[in-house]
Amino acid sequence: MPFHHTGLEQTDLALLHEEWELLNNPAQTNQAKKKPPAGRKKQAAKASGCSPELSPVVAVLPGLIRLVNECTDRPVTKFRPTIERLIHEQLFMEAAGDSIIDPHQNVQIERYVELTIRVLVRVRCNTQGQDDWSDTPVTPQMFG
Repeated sequence: MPFHHTGLEQTDLALLHEEWELLNNPAQTNQAKKKPPAGRKKQAAKASGCSPELSPVVAVLPGLIRLVNECTDRPVTKFRPTIERLIHEQLFMEAAGDSIIDPHQNVQIERYVELTIRVLVRVRCNTQGQDDWSDTPVTPQMFG
């Protein structure tokens, strides 16, 4: 598994770029469903560069991927508050000694959170087989 300098696997980075394009161009979503999926090598080669615009997501993704893979009993959407907090932390900037977030960043943060959730869902699907995980709650079993 080759890793990018960001700490992400090439396939995960390719998924990130693919989901970012789908999020920005909803018209491509219908075309992507009709076309067969492109080879992973092509996607990895395309995503070899890392857009500075996606740097907040790239910074939090490796830790979130580990978290999602460890907590397979919870759906990825349950991590939304955690994802939002982590992305907020990445966007703080210092102005005259105060840590602030630009007010226009709030819309961008929502897009980053949605992008991160989409990527985590796809990573979970790729990492674990369909029989290994489920988003539906399970009734506790009684023994004894």
